[in-house]
Amino acid sequence: MLPPPNLSPILAQQWQPYASWLDAQACPPKSYLLHPISSPEELKQLKQAVKKELHFSLGCYIRLKRVHFLLHTPQPQYQNQLTACTMVTPLGEMLALFWQEKLCLLEFYDRKMLESELTVLQKQLNANIYWQKSESAITLQQELDAYFTGTLTEFRTKLYLQGTPFQQQVWNALQQIPYGETRSYKQQAEYMAQPNAIRAVANANGKNKISILIPCHRVIGADGTLTGYGGGIERKKALLTLEQNHRIYYENS
Repeated sequence: MLPPPNLSPILAQQWQPYASWLDAQACPPKSYLLHPISSPEELKQLKQAVKKELHFSLGCYIRLKRVHFLLHTPQPQYQNQLTACTMVTPLGEMLALFWQEKLCLLEFYDRKMLESELTVLQKQLNANIYWQKSESAITLQQELDAYFTGTLTEFRTKLYLQGTPFQQQVWNALQQIPYGETRSYKQQAEYMAQPNAIRAVANANGKNKISILIPCHRVIGADGTLTGYGGGIERKKALLTLEQNHRIYYENS
């Protein structure tokens, strides 16, 4: 994973002191109250300047810095090893983490929950993160390449699902939604024989750490609208369009 861009040569002169301060922070504070910003109005103007120059938000930049710190700073209290590799896709770079050669996380780097997902996984597995292009990572990249060209509809990469029994039941149900099709949260709950658990199902969908392979992008609102997706609505739309177009091709060929 490449570090976030250096802000200092990008922002206008008036923001240089802040840009230099932020670039010097390996893991900047989440709270803007701990940043050298004098007022809410100055923060508003700074956010606008960053958005204009970088085309992504100041909050996103800070998250990327914090994630980069987590991914490259081993903690002495952890004894085991998670292996990490960057996956390249047409929708942006993704982080893949493997536990004992099984995929336990696949997320876009700009996902808002990525930092907390990494922290939870490390604690649960008592593991530091090490960068390694393993055979499992090479195979996953090949499968993702085939998926995005429309030549693969089912992944064979082995998964490691770290969650409660209910969450794992929800994630298993997600994997039963056929390629190129969608389900509502209500339909997903009914499939699980828990028709009253719609909200709990939606919450568990949001806790899914393995994008694309566990296809939470195939779950939509009851009225057909594209509801929230950790990778962003535009990516969700792109994934559904890709699958639906290739499904039509397979049916007509």
